[in-house]
Amino acid sequence: MIAKEILEIISKPWCSNQNIMKIANVSATTASKIKQEIEKEFRKKEPNKYMPAYCIPTKEVIKYFDLDIEFLKSLVFLDKDDHAQ
Repeated sequence: MIAKEILEIISKPWCSNQNIMKIANVSATTASKIKQEIEKEFRKKEPNKYMPAYCIPTKEVIKYFDLDIEFLKSLVFLDKDDHAQ
């Protein structure tokens, strides 16, 4: 997965198993386990917050995978520079 695709996924407020599969390059089973783990931790901190079925907050996914958004943006910028030359 390239940086641009990851940035497109994390630009949305909610992440699904499919999104986790793409970000982490894991199977559906592993993505489901990761989602459950993130959801469990989120529910401990925010028991009354709304969460749609089958999704978790993207900001929690970003924290879980320690995604460096500025670095991803720089990779996209570099890729654009390469194509412009």
